[in-house]
Amino acid sequence: GSLILWPTREEPRLMSLVPPVHFALLKASEIRDNFYQVQQEFEWAQGMPTNALLVSGPSKTADIEQVLAYGAHGPKDLVVLILENQ
Repeated sequence: GSLILWPTREEPRLMSLVPPVHFALLKASEIRDNFYQVQQEFEWAQGMPTNALLVSGPSKTADIEQVLAYGAHGPKDLVVLILENQ
C-alpha cells in the first residue's frame, strides 16, 4: 500500500522529507482499495495539488556506487499507525 500526502500552505511538501522518522496516523475508514478509487472520490480530474506524494516505505536509493542507502531523500523509517473507527 501507499500513503497519499497532500501538501498545503500549513504543511509544505518539505515537511514530509525532513524528519528522520515519519509517523503517520491513518483512520481505518480512510483506507481505499486502489489508486483509481482515490482519484474518483476526491475528483482529481477537477484539480490536483501542485505536488501529491505517494509514500510506500522509507526513503532509499542505490544511486551512489550501487550501494543501497536509506534516508537519502527523506525519512529513514516509516511508521504507520491505523486507528480503529469508533
